[in-house]
Amino acid sequence: MGIQVKNINKFYGNHQVLHDVTFDCHKGETLVLLGPSGAGKSSLLRVLNLLEDASAGELSIAETYFNFKKAVAEKDGLKLRRKVGMVFQQYNLWPHKTVLENLIEAPVKVLGIDKEQAIQEAMTHLAKLQLADKADAWPLQLSGGQQQRVAIARALMMKPEVLLFDEPTAALDPEITSQIVQIIKTLSGTGITQVVVTHEVDFAKKIASHVLYMENGKIVEHGSNEAFSNPQTPQFADYLKH
Repeated sequence: MGIQVKNINKFYGNHQVLHDVTFDCHKGETLVLLGPSGAGKSSLLRVLNLLEDASAGELSIAETYFNFKKAVAEKDGLKLRRKVGMVFQQYNLWPHKTVLENLIEAPVKVLGIDKEQAIQEAMTHLAKLQLADKADAWPLQLSGGQQQRVAIARALMMKPEVLLFDEPTAALDPEITSQIVQIIKTLSGTGITQVVVTHEVDFAKKIASHVLYMENGKIVEHGSNEAFSNPQTPQFADYLKH
């Protein structure tokens, strides 16, 4: 099992953003979280990586179990994030480090990998993502699409079991979006479990093995890729028309 989520609730003060969210995502699947703004997609993604605690519920991810009856210790969150990578919408690259330095920082300092080995692995990832010539570039010298691919390469350096994406194609043109589609499909073939938050239906259709559609912090529909052509709820059918 890749991910099991059971009765996850999340409050910000008195405002509830996730209501009894329950689903399974098997190893190697690509689950797309779809829904309008404010549906709770990004909040759910952050709980999956323990960047935020849920208010209640249970989570099994990357062979690790958490019960949110009690707060998760910071060290347990850090330990999980070694196995569960995240690619942020804003890329979050360090501007004062080159592309190569961005990639090797965590493997060397967190995983204790030999620096020369880390450099070799980084160059392999950069070559696969057609960025080998950008190793010594600064992030601000790169286009948005190039920065996004560097962020993906950096996440892959930690050899994650699960990879989370928050709006990976936001503000990218169609050509770059198609490159991100190919990257996610390739990763799916390696057995990495992926969860992708997006609001772009065409992009979602191309990458999803499964889709979870949310509104107001609740799951409305959860199904395979076939749900795009045969939605089971009027809400999802209506969303697909926009």
